[in-house]
This record gives sequence, structure tokens and C-alpha cells, in this order.
Amino acid sequence: MDVYLIRHGEAVELNKEIVEDGFRYLTREGREKAVEVAKRLKYLDTGFDCIVSSPLVRAVQTAEIFAAVLNHTTKVKTAVELIGGNTITRFKHLLQRNSHHKNIACFGHSPDVNHFATGLLKDHNVKELNLNFKTCSVCKIDYDLQSGIGKFVYFLKSDTMELVKGEK
Repeated sequence: MDVYLIRHGEAVELNKEIVEDGFRYLTREGREKAVEVAKRLKYLDTGFDCIVSSPLVRAVQTAEIFAAVLNHTTKVKTAVELIGGNTITRFKHLLQRNSHHKNIACFGHSPDVNHFATGLLKDHNVKELNLNFKTCSVCKIDYDLQSGIGKFVYFLKSDTMELVKGEK
């Protein structure tokens, strides 16, 4: 299964109008960056069988932008495992529930996306990969559900659009 871990786009800060973290929405720059990164994935001939997002507004908005740019035709699903503060075990259960898909995009938050990448790549020296999930960054992992072993495929740095590839 190809797992795409994607951090949501840049969101507005809490203020007098938005007093709960879950209601923070994407900034104009956040929407533009999401479109730019999604277009890069489209150029890489990326498609998703399934898109799952944290139910928080900024993650859902990011997932919907990616879905539109990549011409994804099925509904974006939400999962509480992606809200934040969840364990790698709960994340792996999410992957198991969606094991009938060949590839899945998971839109979440930092530091969770970092922890999930590290957890799926447990047999890989992820420290040398220097993954820094800035907003809209994407990590692709080829994950074997039965063995629990993931292989690093690439990391797309959203700030520079640099694609860091794994070993073949």
C-alpha cells in the first residue's frame, strides 16, 4: 500500500473570532500552496484511491483542494485518528481498515505526520532523511500491512518543491 502523509496547509491563527483550534481555516497563501503542491503531485502522475483527513477544518480544506486538482472522484473521508495526538498503533488501524485500497492519502497535523512517518519507517534511519513537515509537505511510503515494514519512496518539501527520493 502506498501511504501519502500530508500536512495541512497554512491556517489562520486563533483570534477573537476563531477561538477554537478545530475551526482554523486555510489562509489564501495556504490554499495557493496546496494547489501548487497538488499540481506537482499530478505532474508526478500521482492519484489516490482513498483520501482520509483529520476532521479539523484546515485539514479537510487541504484534502479537498488536493482532491480537486488530482481529479479525485470519491468523497474525502474523515478519521479521528488524524485529529492529533494519536498513536502510531491507532494510525496503523486506520490503514488496516482501508487495506482494500492500493494507495491512500492521509491529511493530518504536525507533529503527528512526523511520528506516523517515523513509525511506518521503523527499520529505516529516518534521522538521516531529515523530514521536516512544513505545511503541505508530502511523504510517500510503500507500506507492507502484513510485515509492518515501510519503505521510504520520497518526500516533497513544500517550501522549496524539492523532491527527496529514497533508494531504489
